[in-house]
Amino acid sequence: MNDLDKILEGLVRRTADGKLQWSRSVPSGEFVTSIDAISIVIRDPSEGLTFGSGRYQLAIFDDEDDAVAVLESDGLFKSVPNDRRATPDQTTQLGHLYELARRSALNTQATLEKLAKALEA
Repeated sequence: MNDLDKILEGLVRRTADGKLQWSRSVPSGEFVTSIDAISIVIRDPSEGLTFGSGRYQLAIFDDEDDAVAVLESDGLFKSVPNDRRATPDQTTQLGHLYELARRSALNTQATLEKLAKALEA
């Protein structure tokens, strides 16, 4: 298991456990979090399109806002350079992390609970 595999696993675990909170970013479909002085961005480049490309991108920035690592899944219409291409397992993890980050940033559970309560009345 390489460092990026460990990082993905840790990000998924901490986000799923509620120990890592994500925030919305601009543009839409991009979510950010920080651990100490390190910033992490996960995005879906196809967000807002009629059909999704199934692509996800994870970027890690150091304390001087320089991208130190970028990991990206291949999409239907775009190939990714080898040094940034996610393995099939990493692609699955990226998709899962994106969904967890989106739920965290948008606080989807609170919205669903609020709607359910309103419909009970």
